[in-house]
Amino acid sequence: MNTALSTQVHNVSPAQPVFVDNPNPVFDQATGQYISSKIIRFVADEYIRDVKNHKRTTEDFYNGLSKIGENDAKSLLYIKNYLQGRSWENISFDGDDYANQLIFHLKHCNNPLEEFNNLVRYKIDNILPETYLDWFKNDLRCSLFLAHLINHLIVDKAYKGRQDLIQAVADILRYEIHIFIKEYSKNLPNYSLIVQEKGDRRTAYIESVKSMYLKNRTENFDWIDPKNDQMIDWSYKYLCGKGREHIILKGIFFPENTQEKYELILASLDVLSNIDDPSIGTKNKKGFSLRAYVLSSMKKAWDGRKQTDTENEVKKGYIKIYKPNLPKLEALRAFSSLTANQLINKSIEQLYDELIVGNNDTLDKDDASG
Repeated sequence: MNTALSTQVHNVSPAQPVFVDNPNPVFDQATGQYISSKIIRFVADEYIRDVKNHKRTTEDFYNGLSKIGENDAKSLLYIKNYLQGRSWENISFDGDDYANQLIFHLKHCNNPLEEFNNLVRYKIDNILPETYLDWFKNDLRCSLFLAHLINHLIVDKAYKGRQDLIQAVADILRYEIHIFIKEYSKNLPNYSLIVQEKGDRRTAYIESVKSMYLKNRTENFDWIDPKNDQMIDWSYKYLCGKGREHIILKGIFFPENTQEKYELILASLDVLSNIDDPSIGTKNKKGFSLRAYVLSSMKKAWDGRKQTDTENEVKKGYIKIYKPNLPKLEALRAFSSLTANQLINKSIEQLYDELIVGNNDTLDKDDASG
């Protein structure tokens, strides 16, 4: 264990937070006084003295500790493993097992209360508080961006789907914020708006990354329909195309559905520079940012493909019914007793009469009256 951290804490400084608010703690009363779900506090120096003088028992402490929150217990176990030179990845338990494992560790220490204080001190000094994880914890797009910043740390791993990726990013920032601080700038995009980090080093860097990302991420992509499976698949393949290769985390993140693939597309656009560059653009018009040029080229390619597909569908005599409209078509077919082909052709005839023939009749009447 780290020498500085292995020093036993016999007297906790009054300036430091304590495990209890009450200066005369009694562990058999409301456990909520002793353990906070957001900030684990030090064991009071008075309680440590009482245990040493046999006025109280460590069993009371363990009883209170058994009610600790899962995230708090897990974070202390990660710290314990880290300080012992072991990987934090080998911790995977269910619910209360984290608290039980923490208690098991402390029971095998010579000075369990001092060991607990050492772990808590390291948590306070080095671990990112949970509140700084909230902005991306339920947001795949934000989490993909953060994963991109540290992709060289996870390049040998694979994450399948939304929850797997979000949990991994949260754990890395929660328990290894020092590594994020050291490495994130290597993959930070070239953004037009830069936010400088200020304050506590644990939180300042993630806060500046949050501000830079939210202020610089992609806008003007409304033409990309997240519910259009065909469009999302095409967009993904376009951004993966030879000479482009813009999709991030290839071989690391594996989306499980169209919505996840859509958010991966947006995150991949987010990491492109939004600074205008005189060398980027068409032969006749330059000065685009890389992101704007990729988006513009992508929309132009989609519009051209859509026109070609429509012409081919008309020529070949078939069209594609989008998945959300299939139940509607089936309901119309059952109601009308017509076949799908009859329904579609009848709808075309009615729309033609209404929009084309009807509009021409109106124009003819206007010309006659004029």
